[in-house]
Amino acid sequence: MKRFSNIVLRFFLIIAIVISLVLSWLIWTNNAKYQQGVQSGTVQTVNRRTLATTKAMNEIFAPTKIIISQQKTQRLIYNYKYSTVRELFTQFKKARLSNFERISVNDSLRYQQLLHQKNSLQLVYPTAITINTVAHLTAQKHLQQRHDYEIQRIILTLKNQRHYLYFLNDHNFAIYRVREQKLDYNQIQKLIQDNNFSVPVNTQVNAHGVQLLYLKPINLKPVSYLITIQNNNNYISNLLNSKQGADITSHKVDNQTVYRSGMYRLLAVNNKNDEVAFSDYSKTNVPKNVPDLFDETYRSLVKIGNPLNGLYLYSYDRKNQSLLFRNYVEGFPIFQQSKTGSVKIDFSTNGQTLFFSKKILQVPVPAEQKRVRLPATTDIIMGLKDNGFNIHNIQKIVIGYKWSDDSQNHEIVDLTPSYYVKINDQWKTYEDWIS
Repeated sequence: MKRFSNIVLRFFLIIAIVISLVLSWLIWTNNAKYQQGVQSGTVQTVNRRTLATTKAMNEIFAPTKIIISQQKTQRLIYNYKYSTVRELFTQFKKARLSNFERISVNDSLRYQQLLHQKNSLQLVYPTAITINTVAHLTAQKHLQQRHDYEIQRIILTLKNQRHYLYFLNDHNFAIYRVREQKLDYNQIQKLIQDNNFSVPVNTQVNAHGVQLLYLKPINLKPVSYLITIQNNNNYISNLLNSKQGADITSHKVDNQTVYRSGMYRLLAVNNKNDEVAFSDYSKTNVPKNVPDLFDETYRSLVKIGNPLNGLYLYSYDRKNQSLLFRNYVEGFPIFQQSKTGSVKIDFSTNGQTLFFSKKILQVPVPAEQKRVRLPATTDIIMGLKDNGFNIHNIQKIVIGYKWSDDSQNHEIVDLTPSYYVKINDQWKTYEDWIS
């Protein structure tokens, strides 16, 4: 009897170990799905959890959408397993680019035709960057130009005898072209085919630039994340340059705690909504060109100490030297994480200011909600029209995830897919506009 009991005990012990291994594997693979772009490097401990904080600069300032144009159709593709854009940029670094030339400007018809160039791959930035920035991020010195042109798209022809890279500006419909050699097109085709999300779309030129239209309803699942709130001491150490806090003064104003280091550095923490503003009045020299500005921005992002995985440049206001970053999930941006986004950085001759949140996305948790069915983009436009909006005032329509705190658990945040519409320079959900 004792021997039989030992056998049974060992059997259940083995079963328990197997179940533990399976569950561990599921957790890690599920987490990897949402934590794309995390690279080894500096790590930081937050509430006894280890979070990666480093991410290559060329990923943070990377395109966020890939569109494939075939004979008469376009499809938006995405890969949950790894960053296809990162792999494509790795291929671009191996290319040999030459013969830069401007093809046209202010020609919306030709621009529309190129957007639908058959057998082409289109990389789309959520905001305008510059050609010299792309040259800097892909280590293509021959691409750098004396005059740094703004662009928002890169198009690669896939099956022509002569291969070209096109750089496009949505605001003035400018088209620039370079001759390309030494790209591995077989590898690029494999990257294109290895996608696990694909929807029919159409890129359409309008008065505000280019609008991406989703041609059919799309079903996206809500996502929930476990979050942690970073400790103030970490930001004091990282941004005020004092680990001991000996030269730090602090005082409270309403809901804010304000920390000051000397005459130039000030850290204001909102204790109610966990939003932070850091000003460094000693940084009065604004970088004169965009690549240098992005370099300085990247250093500031790293210095904050928040994880950078999932973070991308969303908006760059070149006139006011302001950059806005958002976290992305399932290939779509997160809205309402804070008043500004995930991180906002302003440059001026009066100093540099960083706005960010103490709330940090950690690991995804199972969401109880069913998939959300979002209508085609044309249905959204007609819905706005039926509610009295002038459709010509619609600046942009995108799909994003709405950030909302879980009503039952303050350590959980719920991310729900929704259409976001920009009217009069203001972003709101479609439901908020028509309510």
